[in-house]
Amino acid sequence: TGHLIGEENRGLEYMFIMMNAARFAVGMQGVGISDRAYQKAVAYAKDRVQSRPVDGSAKQPVAIIQHPDVRRMLATMRGLTEASRALAYVAAAHCDIAHRHPDEAKRVEHQAIYEYLVPIVKGWSTELSIDVTSLGVQVHGGMGFIEETGAAQYYRDARILSIYEGTTAIQANDLIGRKTVRDGGKVAKSLLAGVAATI
Repeated sequence: TGHLIGEENRGLEYMFIMMNAARFAVGMQGVGISDRAYQKAVAYAKDRVQSRPVDGSAKQPVAIIQHPDVRRMLATMRGLTEASRALAYVAAAHCDIAHRHPDEAKRVEHQAIYEYLVPIVKGWSTELSIDVTSLGVQVHGGMGFIEETGAAQYYRDARILSIYEGTTAIQANDLIGRKTVRDGGKVAKSLLAGVAATI
């Protein structure tokens, strides 16, 4: 037995409310798994002693966090994670304003911005999580493939995120086809103007 939920002939519209929430949540999973992989890699790099410093500053092996390439990887992991988190926070703020602002016109404006950002949060954050967790395995070196470290598990967990609730290509199609074209790029231009003003 089927029961009508909401108004007749608005099911697809309702479904996309649910899908946007799910896509945003998956994007946040990408942020979370990236941060956890980063934390794990930093802890390992502080503990793992191997090789002398390339600058000759010590004659004994040092913790690998002192090696330039390890520092580069950790900085990349941190930078990508912080960027994806910041993007998600901006989107969440627009969602909050869309639901709470007393002015209806402002609610509509912020809802449009939130909806525009959702496929970016989902697609970009999940793709980055694959890169970040892969770097986490690299920081661990050969130990990254040994289950007791947990580094490889983060990579496996991240790999599915760019697939479910709409693959990255689906997010791109949504961003361009539904979110940018439908208003002639108005929201996109508004966001870019805001970025330019900040810069």
